[in-house]
Amino acid sequence: MISKYKERQAAKEVVFQEKQQCLNAMSDFLDNLEDNQGLDEIKSAVETLRNLEKKSIIESQHKFLEEISSLTEVGITTLKKIKKEGSVNEGMWNTPGKKRPHKSTVSDLDSFDIDAIRNKINEFYVVRKEVPTLRALLEELRSSIGFSGCRETLRKILIDNGYEFKKNKNERAVLVERYDIAAWRHRYLREISAKRMEGKPIIYLDETYIHKNYKPKMSWQGPSTSGAPQPSPLEHISPGKRYIIVHAGSEAGFVPNALLVFSTKSRLADYHHDMNAENFNKWLKEKLIPNLHEPSVIVMDNASYHTVQQNKLPTTQTRKAEIQEWLNSNGIIYEDCLSKAELLCLVQKHKPDPLYVADELLKQHGHEVLRLPPYHCDLNPIELIWSSAKRMVAKKNINLPAKETEVLIKTSFGRITSEDWKKMTDHVIHVENNYKQRDKITEEELEKFIINVGDDDSTNTSDESLEVEFLDSDFEWDE
Repeated sequence: MISKYKERQAAKEVVFQEKQQCLNAMSDFLDNLEDNQGLDEIKSAVETLRNLEKKSIIESQHKFLEEISSLTEVGITTLKKIKKEGSVNEGMWNTPGKKRPHKSTVSDLDSFDIDAIRNKINEFYVVRKEVPTLRALLEELRSSIGFSGCRETLRKILIDNGYEFKKNKNERAVLVERYDIAAWRHRYLREISAKRMEGKPIIYLDETYIHKNYKPKMSWQGPSTSGAPQPSPLEHISPGKRYIIVHAGSEAGFVPNALLVFSTKSRLADYHHDMNAENFNKWLKEKLIPNLHEPSVIVMDNASYHTVQQNKLPTTQTRKAEIQEWLNSNGIIYEDCLSKAELLCLVQKHKPDPLYVADELLKQHGHEVLRLPPYHCDLNPIELIWSSAKRMVAKKNINLPAKETEVLIKTSFGRITSEDWKKMTDHVIHVENNYKQRDKITEEELEKFIINVGDDDSTNTSDESLEVEFLDSDFEWDE
């Protein structure tokens, strides 16, 4: 199509030049004539013809582009860009890929932010006694966690995390979170307050990651500066080597010499796949425990490599003889005639509390372990420390070779002070107090609900009238 366009334009150009030569010859001839009446009008007419021809060829170019646009359904502006690219690149065009790298609107949400969204929704129901609309929730999240997405982005995030917009079950339903998670939080808040009162050091540990190409998304730029170089399209697909970071700290600062940084080339979205129980327990033995000089309370989440059981229960994959051996070792009486399925039922009936390898390792050295309740990253101040350290890395990570990235990470973490940690731990204590107040309100509201149901004159005593609706987010968790 472009070649046909060039051929037609070349033919029109030849005709245009011939007409221009004729008009020029007529103009020269008239200039040599003596000044006769009407000569000026003839010259003006010749000049008008010349201008009309020039305008005609320009209009013909635009008309041809319109014709191509109507046939191909491609905009005229796009066709002009294609034409310009061909002329600049000497007839060579770059075909756009069918799947271009697309950067999501909100790409920096971590588990801390997701938990903040979950807790904000609970706050609407319990504290404010409002139904959280997308518009109201969006305004709150923009002010509280700096959420930068639009309403549709927020809608997708809610759906991805188990929320649904659906009809309420009945007018008496009460919106509450899962009782086991609420109970876990109550125990945790009570125990950690008691440990603080005893004056025991509270050590928070966690893992995070950072990519080699981690850079600030925005910077001040001017006429003579272009800002920090951004990742290429290829880097958007593969952001480079990933560095896993393991550390621990308290209100006194990071635990000295406990930082662990190692690299991995994994492209999995969840960095937890790059950690395992062997690496974590080795870090406990070699990095954390030797640098804790007094009995401490260790706070950690429920990641899979934190919760490897020492006293594993028999499963359906276990041989019958091994199940019987487990029952004998635990002093559980059973009849020899029982089938494997019946033996497994006995195992479930008498299953002991789980003993975790990491917990037992820490207890051997005089330390206690507190487990964070699920979906409560906001109770761990190290999550806020990660953000501060990553900002330091991004600020200095400009055209650094890969071998210097690890050095930059360690240097950035070394700049986190005890004052920074004290500020974050004080913030978490404030969050704990908010939870206590909110939980108190929740319990009071539930008591009112129970009293109102008991005083109801309705004769309907079916289970449906006492139905309790759980949050749509209360699906099975697995950390």
